[in-house]
Amino acid sequence: MITATSTTRLKHHVRIVHASTGAPIGPLTARLTEPRYGWGTRTVPDGVVVTARTDVAAPPVPLRLAVTVTDSVLAQLLVFPPAPGQPPHTVVVELAGAEIEQALHPVRMTLTVTLVAPSTADPQTGRTVTARATKGPNPKPTIALPEVEPGVYASDPTEWTAAFTPAELLVDGDRLRTVSMNGPFVATRIRLVDTT
Repeated sequence: MITATSTTRLKHHVRIVHASTGAPIGPLTARLTEPRYGWGTRTVPDGVVVTARTDVAAPPVPLRLAVTVTDSVLAQLLVFPPAPGQPPHTVVVELAGAEIEQALHPVRMTLTVTLVAPSTADPQTGRTVTARATKGPNPKPTIALPEVEPGVYASDPTEWTAAFTPAELLVDGDRLRTVSMNGPFVATRIRLVDTT
């Protein structure tokens, strides 16, 4: 009697990462958009692996993987491309390579800075406040924080890209400190003593 055997091999490793930080996003669930005999998916700490039995034929066109971010708080802070027919907070990835990285961009966020004087804690008014990228080409890109009330400076809703993670806070062109957006919130507010 002859017994048939098959081996399962790794076909794809898909990482869903934050576009600003490059960190893996999770927890996740995943499934093929069209189930296929001999193929399977499994979540791992840094993404999803897709496996296939060696005794099944390769598909004529690349399969697609639907990956859902199950952390609802985190998912609210990410922008998902349209994925008709899929659950909320799902990105569909075409399995066109062995190693695939799919970046999800953050929603637009605001940074608000309250500037106070060193000795009196009075509002520092009339200053020019900007956030300057710490990465990228020179001159580094900046995000303006216009004064919205006395001593309070706020950015428009902006995508804080990887270049601004972290960012240098400039007051009248002088570096006051390095700042980072508060990841779980769409608005970050900080109070700083103006020592420039």
